[in-house]
Amino acid sequence: MVRKNFGQTQQQQESKNKPSAKKRKRGWMIFGGVIVAIFAITQINSVAEQARLEKDNVPIVISDVDDNIKLDYHTNKREISAKISGISSFAEVKISENKIEVHDRKDSAGSVKYEIKDIKEGDSDISISVVDGKRRGDKTIKIHRQTKADYDKQELEKALKRAEESVKKAEEQSSDENISRAKSDIGKLPDGKRTPFSERIAKLEKAKQEEKERAEKVQKEAEERKRREEAADAAKTRQRQSTPAPSQPAPAELNFRSCKEARAAGYSHMRRGEPGYSPHLDRDGDGIACDKHTSILLNTSVRY
Repeated sequence: MVRKNFGQTQQQQESKNKPSAKKRKRGWMIFGGVIVAIFAITQINSVAEQARLEKDNVPIVISDVDDNIKLDYHTNKREISAKISGISSFAEVKISENKIEVHDRKDSAGSVKYEIKDIKEGDSDISISVVDGKRRGDKTIKIHRQTKADYDKQELEKALKRAEESVKKAEEQSSDENISRAKSDIGKLPDGKRTPFSERIAKLEKAKQEEKERAEKVQKEAEERKRREEAADAAKTRQRQSTPAPSQPAPAELNFRSCKEARAAGYSHMRRGEPGYSPHLDRDGDGIACDKHTSILLNTSVRY
């Protein structure tokens, strides 16, 4: 009895699920129909758009593209971008034979981007071609990638210019720093290009060394001269200290006419050889002038 009831319940459940499965299937069919309808409408619109563009003879224009690209030696890839107008959704775009997808479609226009790799040295052409039904548009992009020879030549010119500037600066101001920088720049040159610059630096260093030696010689001579002068001054000082001062001769103004004049000047008893002594003041000839008023006594005795 239990088994019979269980079987009936299972059958009832399955019968309930059958309508739900049918509904889901119907829903998917409707959804698929909508998608097909949208696609069909889009295709119809695209066909109509293409037909209209062909009928109106609208040109395909490739713009906003750099058509003359220059690359240095170390760059071998470049992104190509362009705007394309006058195309339908059926338009096929190729860059260097590679099919490219059109983005940002609006008002019969769109844009493309593509990276060109392994660009060879020298000159090369990159083509953009657009085919839309019976209409076609083409654009050629010229690319010049610097060759190894041109790069080496350019780098040599830069190195020569740097060396010339640094050597000239060292010649104008021959500091150790400027000379060291000039030598460094010269060392970056190829062997065959260093000689003229090295000779100028060698000449500069020689002149600097000679100037240094002259300065040292002048300083040494000045120090030697100072040493001799100091030695001479010391010798004179010792001589003055060890030798008594010589007697000074009587100045001309001490040539008194009389003892009265001598005493008025503060002089008396001048011995022979001392300032103020004169034979006519030494009346008694004892070698002492103006002593003890002798001259006055003599003059008095004479009058009497």
